[in-house]
Amino acid sequence: MRMMTIWNDFAAAGLFLFALLPFPPCLFAQEKTLTRQDDPVVMEGRQFQSRPAGPAGQLALVAWHHHAWAPVPFQIDQKKPDGSYCFTQGPEAGADPDPDFDANDELVFMAKDSGDRAEPGEWPAGARTVREIELTDPQSGEQGWLYLAGFAGQTPRSGEDYIRVEVDPAAHYRRVITYEYIMGGPMDRVYPDFMAANRAEGSRGKDVLDRLKMRGEVVLPLGITVPFAFDEMTKAQDVGWIDGPVRVLHLAQGYIEIAKYFRFKIEGYSLISYYVNHMIWPIALSAPGSSHIIKTVNFRGYMDFCPAVYGSYPFSAANPLNEQVILDGHMSEAEKHLDTRTPIAWNAGFGPQGALVSRLFTVPPIPGQKQLPYYLDDATVNDPPEACPGVSAVGYTLVNPSGEQPPGVITYQYYYFLNQLQPEQVQRILDILDHPLQVKTQTLAPLAEDLTPKNPQ
Repeated sequence: MRMMTIWNDFAAAGLFLFALLPFPPCLFAQEKTLTRQDDPVVMEGRQFQSRPAGPAGQLALVAWHHHAWAPVPFQIDQKKPDGSYCFTQGPEAGADPDPDFDANDELVFMAKDSGDRAEPGEWPAGARTVREIELTDPQSGEQGWLYLAGFAGQTPRSGEDYIRVEVDPAAHYRRVITYEYIMGGPMDRVYPDFMAANRAEGSRGKDVLDRLKMRGEVVLPLGITVPFAFDEMTKAQDVGWIDGPVRVLHLAQGYIEIAKYFRFKIEGYSLISYYVNHMIWPIALSAPGSSHIIKTVNFRGYMDFCPAVYGSYPFSAANPLNEQVILDGHMSEAEKHLDTRTPIAWNAGFGPQGALVSRLFTVPPIPGQKQLPYYLDDATVNDPPEACPGVSAVGYTLVNPSGEQPPGVITYQYYYFLNQLQPEQVQRILDILDHPLQVKTQTLAPLAEDLTPKNPQ
C-alpha cells in the first residue's frame, strides 16, 4: 500500500513537471498576425519534408479560420524532369509523365489566404495527410499558416478563381483578367496595349495604356545606326499556357527584325507570369555571334499612356511625390526639372484610374549599366506606332557604356496593379522582392501511411 502511495505521488509530480515542460509551438493554436496581402507564394515539392503519394489532384490547400477549415485557391503547376512546365494549352501542351506532386512541381497560392495555426489533432475531415506551411514576415515577425492536405476520396476545392485568360482567335488578341486589373495585347507581339483597373464595386476603369514601348537605337557594323523599336520589331508566337485560379503562365517565342536584312532568332524564352495583382515579364534574348557586333544605345523602356491617365501623379525614389508633376499632356516646369540622373529601382503612380508600381532589373546584373528615370508628358510629340497621339511616358533609360548585353542575361519587368495606392504604401509592394516571406513546412499527420520523400528530380 505504501509502495502504491509513493507511486501515485511520483506520478502526480511527474504530470505536474510534464505540464511545465516547454512544448514546440506547433502543439498550440495561434492566431494569424500576417498582414501582407500582395505576396504570391511559389513552393517546389522538394520544400516539403515528405510529399504525398498519389496524384496532385488529390491534394487540397486549406486554412483554419475561427475553428473551422476552409479550402483556399491554389494550383499545382507540374514540370517535366527537364524543368520545363507541363502546359495545359497551346502547341507545347502535354502531361507530366509522373502525375504525382514531384520535387520540381510548384505549389502556388496567395499569402493573404493564410489563416490561424490549427489546434492539435483538428485535421480536415477525410484527410489522410496534413502538411503545415508557415509564412513569416522577416521584418515584423508576423505569421500565417496554411495546410496542404491529401485525400483519398472527395477533395475540397475553393470555388474562387482569381485570374483567367480570354483569347479571341479571330482578332488575334488575348486578355488576362483578375479582380484588380485587365491586361491585353496582340497575340503576335510581346507588348500589352490595354490596361484597365477592375474596381472593388465591380465596375471597370478606363483603358489607360497606349502600349508598353521599348525604344532606342542599334549600332550595326560599319557604324550604321538604325532606330530600334523592340515592341514593334519583335514577332512572337504563343507556345503554351497554364490558366490556374491563382497564376497564369504564358510562354512565347519569336524573333527580332532589325532593319530590312537582319533577322535574329530569340534563344531562350519569354515566360510571363500573371497574378491577381501583378505580372512578371522576363525576356531572354540572344543573337549568336552578334553580341560584340550589334550594340544598343539610348535604350528606353516605358509605359506610354493614353489621355485617360490624365490626373495621375507619378513618382519614384529619385523624384518624390510632387503635386506639380501630374500627367496631363503638358510638361510643367517641375516636370522639366525632374531628376533623370539618379539611378532608380522602381517607378510608381496613382490617379483616378488606379495605381501602378513597376520594377526593372537584369539577372545577372550587367556591369556598368545604370537604370535612370525616363519621363515625358507632351501631347504634341509623336511616337509611332501608337494608338493615342502624344506621349505620356513613365519608365527607365538604360545607360550601358559598352552597349553590349552579355549572353545569358534575363531582363525582368515587374508591374503591380492596384485599385488604390498612397506613396507611403509603396514599400509594401517593394517588400515582395526585397524582403520575401519566409516559408517553413512540417509534416503533422501521415494518417494513413508513412509517406517518405521521393528521389529529387
